[in-house]
Amino acid sequence: MAQNTKLYEEVNRLNITIKDVAKAANVSVATVSRVLNKKTNVSDEAVQAVNRAVEELGYSPNFLGRDLRKSETKRILAIIASTEHSFYSEVLRGMQEAAYAKGYDVLIATTRDDPEHEMHLLNMLFSKAVDGAVLLAPKLDAEQISDLAKRYHLAMCLERLEGCKVLCVTIDNEIAGYDATKLLIGKGRKRIGLITTEVRSQSSIDRENGYRRALEEAGIPYDESIVYYGTYDNDSGYAGCEEFMSLENKPDAIFAISDTIAIGAMTYAIRNGIKVGEELLVFGFDNIAYSHMFIPRLSTVEQPCYLQGKTVVEKLISNIKAEEPDMGLYKLPHSLILRESTGDK
Repeated sequence: MAQNTKLYEEVNRLNITIKDVAKAANVSVATVSRVLNKKTNVSDEAVQAVNRAVEELGYSPNFLGRDLRKSETKRILAIIASTEHSFYSEVLRGMQEAAYAKGYDVLIATTRDDPEHEMHLLNMLFSKAVDGAVLLAPKLDAEQISDLAKRYHLAMCLERLEGCKVLCVTIDNEIAGYDATKLLIGKGRKRIGLITTEVRSQSSIDRENGYRRALEEAGIPYDESIVYYGTYDNDSGYAGCEEFMSLENKPDAIFAISDTIAIGAMTYAIRNGIKVGEELLVFGFDNIAYSHMFIPRLSTVEQPCYLQGKTVVEKLISNIKAEEPDMGLYKLPHSLILRESTGDK
């Protein structure tokens, strides 16, 4: 709660305008401007009053005055978690090409999975250094983002947040998880392990829900002993598969919520003489470049990454120019890519 208060205090501070300073100092806006720009034709009394008001209000002048006079910067900020996830590259390419076609540029920044740093980066939006921002892996909660979207041009891409009122472009992760699990069931597998993450992102939760729904529809009991919670990295997939294979009743298939996790699981299986694609089927998610380079090649859910990036920027730019912004949730179609890890060629 204390962290949320701090974040909102920062937003409120950035909403202080030069008019607020002028009112607090009991001088004109022109006088405030002269003081801030170190002009000499201002009385000492006025300088002291303005400086005192600036300090008390926590006023920070917008640093791109030229852009403010034009009321636009033609820049959009894309905020991602890190540069380690390769599927971001196609999303960003879609964003950049759509922006360029409309006369805009895209600036890219990373949060390091830190909500305070995400808010720090959003200062560029609050101070009007950019016209809009897209969150690709939001760390703020739904209430905070919904509140910010009322005042600023904000959008989300790839991830959604339950109950968040903001423009969002993604896929239906619940149906994607369902489709992947149903395919494994259709291949006669009845004991399907799930490797997911401790970080409760909405996409992870949705994919897990799809997995559970597919099992339920097939009459297969949900078994917590073959659900492994880890991280998004390769080692987590390796550890998850190792734990599964130590069980007396081992899984005959694994659905992993990311390709990196799935490749880690396959690595353990191969090193321990388990035939992937025969004894053990493995299904990943995202269709990263390495998924079709690894042997056996990985079956996976493919997201329309380029199209998601392109769509979110086009809609965000429309919002920037519109009187009534579009706060819709757009779910683009996914597809299943079948390869050797599920016994396909």
